[in-house]
Amino acid sequence: MEIEGIRYPFSFALYFIPEFISRMRRSPECREKPSPRQSIIMSKLMLPAYMRRGYLAFEDVVGIAVLTSKIENQGLAERIAVEVLLAASDEEKTAPEREQELMSLLSPKSDDLSSFVQSDEEGEVMPKGQPDSDVNVFREFTNKPDLGVGPGEDELLKSTIRIITNREDKLTRKRLTEFLKSVLLKLGLEGERKLENLNDPSLRPYEPFEDPERIEEERSLENIFEQGKTLDEIRHDDFLMRNRRSRKRSIAYVLDVSNTMFYSLDGINSINYSILCLVPLLYSLRREKYGVVLYESNSHILKEIDDDGDEEQLIDTLLSLVTATTSDAEESLGTTKGSHLWGGTVPTMSLRWALDQLTEAGERTEKLCFIFSDFVLEEVGGAQPEEQESYGTIERMIEQGIRVVACVSPLAHRELFEPYTMITLPRIRKVGCEMIETGRPTEFLEMVQALLSAQ
Repeated sequence: MEIEGIRYPFSFALYFIPEFISRMRRSPECREKPSPRQSIIMSKLMLPAYMRRGYLAFEDVVGIAVLTSKIENQGLAERIAVEVLLAASDEEKTAPEREQELMSLLSPKSDDLSSFVQSDEEGEVMPKGQPDSDVNVFREFTNKPDLGVGPGEDELLKSTIRIITNREDKLTRKRLTEFLKSVLLKLGLEGERKLENLNDPSLRPYEPFEDPERIEEERSLENIFEQGKTLDEIRHDDFLMRNRRSRKRSIAYVLDVSNTMFYSLDGINSINYSILCLVPLLYSLRREKYGVVLYESNSHILKEIDDDGDEEQLIDTLLSLVTATTSDAEESLGTTKGSHLWGGTVPTMSLRWALDQLTEAGERTEKLCFIFSDFVLEEVGGAQPEEQESYGTIERMIEQGIRVVACVSPLAHRELFEPYTMITLPRIRKVGCEMIETGRPTEFLEMVQALLSAQ
């Protein structure tokens, strides 16, 4: 989880530790609440990390929060620590001149616990001894849920989106985007493994020159331990890997980047919801043949199905849309000769491109088309000829055996867009399109996995 460039003064612990402990204690997911002594241990562990580099790195703070937590709480501790770090304002990152003051608190002359209390002078922080183990620094805590802490990666991802959008500092935004990317790729990797388990749970010995990424580490270690082998006795065929699927997939990803997709509600827009689901889905299926196209009034082909392409660059391009405005997107994606006015909702050409790409993929592959949109496709008064053609193209895909999945933004059901989507969504469902909402990335991936495993 290293994010190079995000650095904190040692005095940042003055904000982070009590905030982290507070959120942990107030989370309903935390079964065994952290004790006041954990805060002292965290402070002591942060000192060597600070002395080694001259600052506290993002991964230092998260790692210490996890390390000092109970084993059963460590997953929760990681999520809460990251949320606290991402939510910290500049005012909460204590000024460096207070370093020496805070470090002096790490070497108490007795085993008494310490807490931090405000003195009469504004800005001054003084230690206060607490001889009783039931230190009252946590007296105000209850078991009520902390609304600022989400149930998992879904809320963490949404929090990151909101914070990135509100940060003006370009370096910080870049580093937070790197963190967002790492979490999304991790979700994608987990999704890939789950799909392999669903499609083919059987294992076989690893053969030289095969892809080592397909090795099941835990099952391989169990196999080695069961045989009682020493390190010198381990052979390549002691490692176990999953069988490859005999039938490959061809996939077309179609992403709506029209003006309505950039409308924000509660700090998140439909582009954000789509990217949070598209990136891990694409990464989990990256070994398949796939193409990507974006549409507004015009079509923007990022990758053809038969092209190798630069996967890293493609994902970075998609992630750049997270903080983009419509003007930013227009500047980034550009226009072509004879193009229409930028920003409208015209999926016709992109859907036609997806149909052509999948038709050319051959008969021996499973074919899928994922459409990410708010599905504001037509005016309330009725569909225009181009809009009718979009429905027709989707219908032709389904008739040809292509599974079309509508990945619907949750904003499609909000008051502003519902007069439009209450017309389009039933029409798309009627022609045989499957529908999944993009509100929660983890749930979205699980539903896609169930859909694919049912084939």
